[in-house]
Amino acid sequence: MVLELLVLVVLVIIIFEGRLIHTMLSQRNSSSVEVTDLSSESTTENEDSSSSSGASGGSSNVLAGFDPGTASGISAADTQTESKTQTESETNTESEKNEVSEVVDSTAVVPQQSVSVDDSYFNDAVFIGDSRMEGFRNTSGITQGTFLTSVGMSIDTFSSTTFTTDYGQVTAYQALSGTQYAKVYIMLGANDLGYNPWSQFLSDVEGVLKQIHKLQTRAIIYVCCCIYLEPGNLAEGYDPSYINNDNVRLINGYLLQACEDLDYCHYLNLNEVLSDGYGELPSGATADGVHMYENYNKIMLDYLKSHYITIDKSK
Repeated sequence: MVLELLVLVVLVIIIFEGRLIHTMLSQRNSSSVEVTDLSSESTTENEDSSSSSGASGGSSNVLAGFDPGTASGISAADTQTESKTQTESETNTESEKNEVSEVVDSTAVVPQQSVSVDDSYFNDAVFIGDSRMEGFRNTSGITQGTFLTSVGMSIDTFSSTTFTTDYGQVTAYQALSGTQYAKVYIMLGANDLGYNPWSQFLSDVEGVLKQIHKLQTRAIIYVCCCIYLEPGNLAEGYDPSYINNDNVRLINGYLLQACEDLDYCHYLNLNEVLSDGYGELPSGATADGVHMYENYNKIMLDYLKSHYITIDKSK
């Protein structure tokens, strides 16, 4: 009886252990299949990711025949067009000009008169200046006045520049000491755009104007502003690093300051009628970016005829 019970227990144990082992083996096989499935999904996601990355141009592992330009619905031609448009837009933005007001609020500025004078007003006037003043003399149509002009004349060379006259070669100061004028027009600055040091410029300008006044005590001294340049037409040989309108404005600031400091000097704001509205000469105004054509010199003459100082001679 006892033996039979022991045999029965052994059989039960054998059967139970067999089922346990089978269950464990079944669970192990099932876990391997799930891992394989996850690996398969991960591989699929990686392939999708690679395709997406290739479409955006971020991967070099692009499938043969795969056009990365069309994957996102943008053709290669469209991409080039968009890039070109963006470049053109940036270029246009860079080339856009800001409007510049030429109004100068200063009592030193010569006002516009209601009645313009004729050429007889300049009969007792002397015009002193550089090649721009020479161009004005030659093409504006002015018929009156004495001209002392020299190509390359500047504030720095004012006292040493000589002119050919009936009395031989004389400097501006020598010419002014021999004849009395009612008006003196000064046009300088174009040859001073590279002045060094700038801190000395105002003092040098005022030194010239003081000496002129000393020689012409009864004359009205008109100081012409430095006329703008046409930078888009600047001739070869003109260095734009200093021959530019920023320096023109700098010089005009000094010229205006000199006229404000010296009450016998009066500032002619020619750029008021010669500017294109953006701080430079109009396109096509010059032959070389500096020297104006005839029609612009005529505009300058009209400006001088309508801008002058009236003096009460009873004083």
